[in-house]
Amino acid sequence: IETWQPMTDQDAHLIKARELWGSAGTDISSFSSPPGAALRTLSCRKILSPGSAVELFAVSQPGRIAGLRLGPADALAGKMRSVVLKIYWDGETNPAVICPAGDFFGASWGDPAVQSLLVGVRDNVNYCYLPMPFDRSARIELVSQTDSGSDFEVRAELVLSDTPRARHEGRFYAVWHRENPTASGVPFTFLNVRGQGKLVGCMLQAQGMAPGFTPFFEGDDQTIIDGKPAIHGTGSEDFFNGGWYDVPDRWESRSSFPMSGCLDYKKHLGRSAGYRFMLADAYVYHESILQTIEHGPEKNAVPTDYCAVTYFYSLNPPDPAPVLPEPEKRAVVDFAEFKFTPGWNIPIHAFSFQNVTLSKKNETVDGSEVRFLSLQVQGQDIFGPPFVAFEFDIPQDGQYAVGLEVLFGPDQGVVQMFRNENALGEMQDLYSAERHRSAELEMGTLFLQSGVNVLYFKVMGANPAATGLGFEPVTFVFRRVE
Repeated sequence: IETWQPMTDQDAHLIKARELWGSAGTDISSFSSPPGAALRTLSCRKILSPGSAVELFAVSQPGRIAGLRLGPADALAGKMRSVVLKIYWDGETNPAVICPAGDFFGASWGDPAVQSLLVGVRDNVNYCYLPMPFDRSARIELVSQTDSGSDFEVRAELVLSDTPRARHEGRFYAVWHRENPTASGVPFTFLNVRGQGKLVGCMLQAQGMAPGFTPFFEGDDQTIIDGKPAIHGTGSEDFFNGGWYDVPDRWESRSSFPMSGCLDYKKHLGRSAGYRFMLADAYVYHESILQTIEHGPEKNAVPTDYCAVTYFYSLNPPDPAPVLPEPEKRAVVDFAEFKFTPGWNIPIHAFSFQNVTLSKKNETVDGSEVRFLSLQVQGQDIFGPPFVAFEFDIPQDGQYAVGLEVLFGPDQGVVQMFRNENALGEMQDLYSAERHRSAELEMGTLFLQSGVNVLYFKVMGANPAATGLGFEPVTFVFRRVE
């Protein structure tokens, strides 16, 4: 067996491909233009006020857009999804792109997230390098559909060439679609249009109706082209070139690659999101395309809140034309209550320097299987009571009551919650002559900021009847009490 060696005349192509593939987040407009096309860049700065619209660019001659950059990305995104990007071709009445600006560039529940080769954000500037050819004219505008907030300056750049659309090329379109809730027994629809074109990309933000689990991501993608089944996938993360969601170092957190990636995975919020662009594997259709994905392992039975951006090309305006729901139907839904499961993969920030062991266990308790984290104390730590600290990712600022479901038993200790060496709430004695799972215990109430917050749980001692100093948490419950 001989190792394959590329032919000499292929080396230059491989070098070019490698250079392109390593350019995510940089200006690749020269790659998305016809060879030898002269490029020029238009720039503008406009103030976008609440409830207003601004025209960023208007081109009145044939050509193609090779790159679009808009900033600041954090101002254009946000949980209200109230800033809308509109792009029009050739004097058409209906916009070819009508989409919340943040989501178009790969935001995850209002937070700029993606850094792919073709679409994403870098240094707080959104970018898109999907080629957009047109026959006579192009117009790009931003619309603020909120009455609150502050003015902000939009900084925009458009990279253009004068190469017009070829007869065989489609115009670029993007549609934003949400189903909240998804329909029982019916898959979520990315795209359902008649015409001739090709689907080149999908971004999906998938959220369950309850926090703490994501079984809806077992659903398969399905593609019907020209009225006939063409593709039936094997699972949602597989469609986005991922695998094994909710498993450490796999589909467990935000990660971007040139053509696909994980927008986010947050089990405690019931969220999983991915993106995928198709170049050589674009889905070509001549009469119609229906692109869907299931929500749940069987029969689309898991109720969910799904929203997606689908990128495609069409020779003629698609039927039906893209539309956008009203602002109140686009906003991100944050749970007022959510849960962390330390026996699975909640991040551990720190634990005692000595004389403790940590392990994850499955055990049948009261007739039910329970997964939990087990901290066992063999002696005192050099810096005080034995402890374990966790990193809790909180979706929004607020006052939160922290609850704990934990295992009671003869070898369990007395536990108290701390932050910055300040005790929060009362100590909880976890001793019981018989081992059992507790109801929710109140650990304390405190203000938490959006993002990662570290809380410490210290074993302060033990009941005189206890035979050990254990702490075995099953579930942490956070409840916003504003």
